[in-house]
Parts: sequence; C-alpha cells; structure tokens
Amino acid sequence: MRLRRRAARDAVALRLIALAPPMALLFLQAPGAVWPRALAVVTAALACAFVFAEIRGRGPILEVLVPALLVMLFAPPEAASWQLALALSLAIVLGALVFGGAGFGFLSIAALALVLLAFSFPPLAPVMPSQSVIWFALPGGLLLMLAGLAPWRVVLAGAVGVVLATGPSELDPALAAPFAILLIHFAADPFGAPVTGPGQWLSGLMVGGLIVLLGAPETRGLDMSAGVFAVLLAGLFAPLVDAGVIAIADWRDGLRHG
Repeated sequence: MRLRRRAARDAVALRLIALAPPMALLFLQAPGAVWPRALAVVTAALACAFVFAEIRGRGPILEVLVPALLVMLFAPPEAASWQLALALSLAIVLGALVFGGAGFGFLSIAALALVLLAFSFPPLAPVMPSQSVIWFALPGGLLLMLAGLAPWRVVLAGAVGVVLATGPSELDPALAAPFAILLIHFAADPFGAPVTGPGQWLSGLMVGGLIVLLGAPETRGLDMSAGVFAVLLAGLFAPLVDAGVIAIADWRDGLRHG
C-alpha cells in the first residue's frame, strides 16, 4: 500500500508538470475568466481530499489537482464556477476517495467530472480548448508517455480504433492533436487504464471506436462529449478486462505445466 501511494505521488508531480504549459497559456489568454474557476475547482478538490485525509488519519493527497486542472481545460466557458466545483467534488469522492485515493480507483476522475457536469447541467457539454492550448499540451503528453504514466498501448490502440471506425479516407489530419490529447490525458490515465498489456490494447481500441460511434453525426471535428463518455465506459470494463487477461494467462500456464 505504501509503494502504491508513493508511486501515486510521483505520478502526480509529473502530471502537474505536463499540464503546466497549457494551463499557463489558458491563464494568459483569459485571466479574468480563468482565475475564479481555478479558485473554485482547486478549493473544492483540496477540501474533499483534506476531509478524507482527516477521516483516515493521513496527510492531504494532492493528486486531486490533476483532474481539477483537466476540468478547467475541457469544461465549457459558460459553466459557472460553482457548477464545476460541484461536478468535480462528486467525481473525486465517488471515483477516487471512497476507494482509497489515487492508485486504488479505476476511473479517469477528470472524465467522470465532465460526464457528471454534462448530466447535471445538459447544456454544459465538455469542449476542446483552443488550438494553441492543445499544442502547448502536446510536449507534456509526450513526457507522460516517455515516463510510462500514459500507457503507449492505450494511445496507439485508441488511434487505431478511431481509424478503423472512421475510415482512413475520412480522417481529418487537423484532428490528430486533439485526439492525442484526449487519449493521453483521459484514456491513458495511469490509474484508470488497464495494467496488463493485452488489456491496454483492448481498452484503447474500445475508446477509439466508441469516440466515433457515440459522436453526433452533425458534429464537425472531435466530439468531446463522446470522448469522455467513451473513456468512462472503457474504464468501467478495465478491471474485468485485466481479470480476464490474467485468468487466460493462468490457464495457459496450467496447461503448459500441467
């Protein structure tokens, strides 16, 4: 358990570093609108973590800052600060803290928060940030992949799933960067993606295919609502996929050494 918490702390540090450039640009582009939202979501996230830390008798857990930043990046501009804080608080409590915090849950908390926001307030669907913010997020995404915090199998399989579901001739090259950001920061969540190699391939393919299948036909570009729903659905099946992969491996070992 201690090793898992230590790994979670190390992962949080790198994920915050990866998100620093796009967040800095977001603050520079619209400081008047971003500061109130930042204060609301960060306060709500840390408050939830502090309450659970006090109940369980251990220090505050800072991994809640990662979904807080992702919610700020992908929430619609018209969402009120209190709406973001409410959706994020529910997601953190129901998707992470009740299971013991980072390293113990099985869902992307940021995706869950955006889904709860869309369900609770139907007009408030998640959106992709501006193209410049996306490009500022790509180096951090590459850092996470190189560090092993964003499983490359999930990202590659997600891209393959999108291609197979869409058709190579209908793909828009301009969507490569937005798809990459979605796959790296949501589908390849280090605490939400499967841990087995085959499970990561299956999960990525599921996410990529569902993004296309769930997307609105009239939507041009990437439908972020479909993206977070796809990530959440794949995350719900991740433990089952891992269990199936391990069971098959054990069965094969039993036959081999039979």
